[in-house]
Amino acid sequence: MSARSWAVLLLALLLAPFAAAPYLSAQAPQPAPAAGAAKPSAASSVLPAEISNTLMKASASLAEVEKALQHLSEMEGDLADLRAKVEAVLEETTDTADTLRPQLAAVRSQIDKLGAAPGKDAPPEAPEVAAERARLAALDAAYDGAIKTCELTWVRARQTIERITEVRHALFAKNLMERLPSPLTPGAWREIASRAASVRYQLAAWGTHWWGMARDKQSALALLLGSALVVLALLRLAFRRATNRRPLRCEGPLPTFFERAVSAFWVAALRVLPVLVAGFVLYIGLDALDLVQPNPWGRLVPATLKGVIVFTAIAALVQAVLAPSAPQWRLVPLADRPARRVTWLLGAIAGVYAADGVLTEICHTFYVPLTLTVAQSVVTSLAFAALLIGLLLTPFTPQDSDTAYPRQRPRWLKLPLWLVVLGIIATALTGYVALARFVAQQLLVTGIVALLGWLGYLAIRAFTREPTQQSRALGGLVERQFGLDEPRREQLARLTEAALTLALALCILPILLLQWGFAPADIRDWLTSLLFGFEIGQFRISLVRILAGIVLFIALLFATRLFQRWMRERAAASRIDPSIANSIETVVGYGGISLAALVAVSYAGFDITNLAIVAGALSVGIGFGLQSIVNNFVSGLILLIERPLKVGDRVVVGDQQGYVRRISVRATEIETFDRASVIVPNSELIMGRLINWSHRDWRGAASVRVAVASGCDPDQVIAILTKCAEDHPLVLPNPAPGATLESFGDSALTFNLRISLGDIDKANAVQSDLRIAILKALRDRGIKLPANQLDVTLSDLDTMRHQLGETLERPAGGPGSGQRESAGAEPKLSAVKGG
Repeated sequence: MSARSWAVLLLALLLAPFAAAPYLSAQAPQPAPAAGAAKPSAASSVLPAEISNTLMKASASLAEVEKALQHLSEMEGDLADLRAKVEAVLEETTDTADTLRPQLAAVRSQIDKLGAAPGKDAPPEAPEVAAERARLAALDAAYDGAIKTCELTWVRARQTIERITEVRHALFAKNLMERLPSPLTPGAWREIASRAASVRYQLAAWGTHWWGMARDKQSALALLLGSALVVLALLRLAFRRATNRRPLRCEGPLPTFFERAVSAFWVAALRVLPVLVAGFVLYIGLDALDLVQPNPWGRLVPATLKGVIVFTAIAALVQAVLAPSAPQWRLVPLADRPARRVTWLLGAIAGVYAADGVLTEICHTFYVPLTLTVAQSVVTSLAFAALLIGLLLTPFTPQDSDTAYPRQRPRWLKLPLWLVVLGIIATALTGYVALARFVAQQLLVTGIVALLGWLGYLAIRAFTREPTQQSRALGGLVERQFGLDEPRREQLARLTEAALTLALALCILPILLLQWGFAPADIRDWLTSLLFGFEIGQFRISLVRILAGIVLFIALLFATRLFQRWMRERAAASRIDPSIANSIETVVGYGGISLAALVAVSYAGFDITNLAIVAGALSVGIGFGLQSIVNNFVSGLILLIERPLKVGDRVVVGDQQGYVRRISVRATEIETFDRASVIVPNSELIMGRLINWSHRDWRGAASVRVAVASGCDPDQVIAILTKCAEDHPLVLPNPAPGATLESFGDSALTFNLRISLGDIDKANAVQSDLRIAILKALRDRGIKLPANQLDVTLSDLDTMRHQLGETLERPAGGPGSGQRESAGAEPKLSAVKGG
């Protein structure tokens, strides 16, 4: 059985489940000849003529497409047109249904206002009311039937699109896996040689024909070519300084990765722009001279210009990324020699890719025989494989490395590429030319797109994660513009990185799918479903709405932080109590976060009532498992409202004392005098004992204890203490300082000096100053400080004397020992005597 027979059988199997399509089409008002359906019902006659015509036209178009799908010979070139017709039907039926639904709701609302129809035994209603009820019922039936017809037509259209996609994939796989005569057979080369002469004659004939037309416009054509060359030369000369990066940043701090990525983008764009502008000028000029319109040249000239632009773009991108002459701007860490070799090989691969596209268009335009087309594809595929082998044999020596680097490294990259190269050679030589060409082209395009995506991701990371000292890093920009602290800068940077990475992925994914053979319409439908909504069970998830909700949350959170900053600056300028300003700022911050979360969740499409139900279900778990957290949260709210302590207060909690630095809804941060941060749960501050030295104000009392010798005059000492306190500038005169005698003993009199301070935070410094002043005053007046006195009581003195005498009368144990004993005995006797 031939391939065409298998394709017909495949289509028959695909179309079998849809044999009931005439039944579905009979439910909608369709023309009888096109769809084979019944005539429109009487209920549909009350519909507006525009809506009835739209429904009939949509059904007829869909029936035409379903009929066209049954002809295999017409599908290869008309699948895109058929899909466009079906998509038009989808759009028309969707718009019609959206238009009719509000009208149906209005009609049913009017029917509800009329109330229920009178019963069998009830008196009849007025004729006007009965006529209006009948009219509304007819409208209700007509609108409801039209909406259901639209829904059924929409379902049929979606099924038809799925069938078109399946057929297209089957044809794509068939063409891709089709085996042609191998170029290794002698018969293939004999056929190529026999057909080459006719192809040369055909090309020469078309060339002579075109030159005959151009000869009459020779001066204008020469002027056009000269103008294009002048534009190319002038733009290259103008951009030379901007694209020459060799003398830039050779010394001093090297450019960061983000700066190198931005530079590579601009350099590549400026190198492509002259060729793009010159090609546009050339094409517009040829079209104005009517040298593009003849049949083959209308396709060949754009294809040639496209190939030149593609080659220039790829070569410029490779040059900008690898920067063989400016290593300080190189994005890929390769040494100079492999960078130059890789640049040349990738440029050659780009040239082969562009030449293959132009030659393929020539073959299609001039109807070149299949054998020559196969030979052209085999040659370009083998050339691509040879250049790729040269690339794989290049050692990827790292930058700033003097040691030899193995050719096979990195294995994770080169081993799969070796397998792909061998596969391209094997498939090209065995006759699977289309597969070999497809793999070679996709390898180049996919590699370039993946490289751009990876470099873009690295640039995003460099932009969001580089130190804030870098002038172009996100943290530095946010710090300079808005003054956010480091944790908030990091949060904003991570959210920005995630958003930019997702946007980059959404830009790259369609390009890859398009290059891998997927239809643009399929890619568009997938992206539409992904971005604008798809259903999972009873939930509809829209990625765009979720992303918009995240962006809205970030924006509201950012606005809240800016408002807090504005409040902080205004409070500092208007001399508002810092504690009050901090409490208001904290409440505004948590209120802004709650509002941003609710708005973002609502906009993302999540039902808040469902969240309330979930929260109610979790309340039991919160009551048990999160009891301490809720306790601290409520305690934090009490602290912010009652304000038993404020930011900046000097407090004592347990055995720790210091200053209150931050009050949150869960815990309070206290900074000790040793600069250590103590995190205290709010429940301990509410339920435990708290000493606040500055609760009402910063005024307070302090005491200085002084001890003097017991023989001193107490009144004189009190006068000295009072005088020293009155002379200190930080001691308040009211209440006046006072000194009292606290205790007295055999060796010391202890006094206590009480003083009042306007700022209790300076108590340590004032106490130190007073101690120094008091010490100097006491010394000036000859008042002595107490000395330590030790009383020793000796019991059983006779026994001690007897033992001591025996010790002194003991014979000497060696030379000089008696002298040592007598020398040590005299102080002991003196001590005894003294006792």
